[in-house]
Amino acid sequence: MRVGFIGLGNMGGPLARRLVQRHQLTVHDRRPEMMQGFIDEGATGAASPAELAANCEIVLTCLPTSAEVREVIFGGGGLLEGLQPGAMVADMTTGDPAQTREMAQDLADKGLQMIDAPVSGGPRGANEGTIAIMVGAPDDLFQRVRPVLESISSNVLHAGDVGAGHAIKAGNNLLNLVCRLASFEVVSMLVKNGVAPDKAVGVIQKSSGRSYATEITLPDNILSGKMFQGFTLALMRKDSSLALDIGRASDVPMPFGNLAREMLQGAINEHGLEDDMSALALTYERLTGARIRPAD
Repeated sequence: MRVGFIGLGNMGGPLARRLVQRHQLTVHDRRPEMMQGFIDEGATGAASPAELAANCEIVLTCLPTSAEVREVIFGGGGLLEGLQPGAMVADMTTGDPAQTREMAQDLADKGLQMIDAPVSGGPRGANEGTIAIMVGAPDDLFQRVRPVLESISSNVLHAGDVGAGHAIKAGNNLLNLVCRLASFEVVSMLVKNGVAPDKAVGVIQKSSGRSYATEITLPDNILSGKMFQGFTLALMRKDSSLALDIGRASDVPMPFGNLAREMLQGAINEHGLEDDMSALALTYERLTGARIRPAD
């Protein structure tokens, strides 16, 4: 299948790389140097979204926000200038479901299709082909895009109609933040009561308090001393704020989410927007006096 991919950053790059050997892949990124490795592996580079769209049946986008997606589709030199009737845009951005539905309707009026297919599992899941892809699409469009997405991951999940994938992704990331903060809080308490951090995490991981934070975040990024997840505090602020906006629009009280967002802002004030999410552990160490990381 002729597939296009726009956005070859920390997440988009690993996702797109899994398509190179399976499809006729055309890539575009606003930083031309990001395309070269894909071209070396057999992909075609496009100078603009419009040029890419003219050669593709399905175009995947993985960009920072829905605003960038809108510009890539409808802006000058955008996808709309090159998409052929019946072509599909599958947005893998962590986007705003309301904006996604609006864009999908605007494209439908022109005989084009748009669905959402955000991902969760980080660069590790993307590289290993296990990342969760949550698809918001009518069933017929889900079946059409499914073979392409299954080239990226074995975990392709139909979330519902257009926008459902983006809604779940935002909610998932807010829940990830809440669980991460709660896990750091409890592990800090246990350390101050004489339990080694690795023992605390190991026991919790076999117990009812387990979560992604105890399975992946703490062992891989904190207890290892690596202190790098590849996901910035700024991105988590964007995602968690989006989830809270959805909650407000839906008249759903979200006290835990709002508290977690306040704690995140405190870490941003301390470490800066572009620091890695692992810096949250440093904030807890300062607040509690409990060392979670390995000793220097």
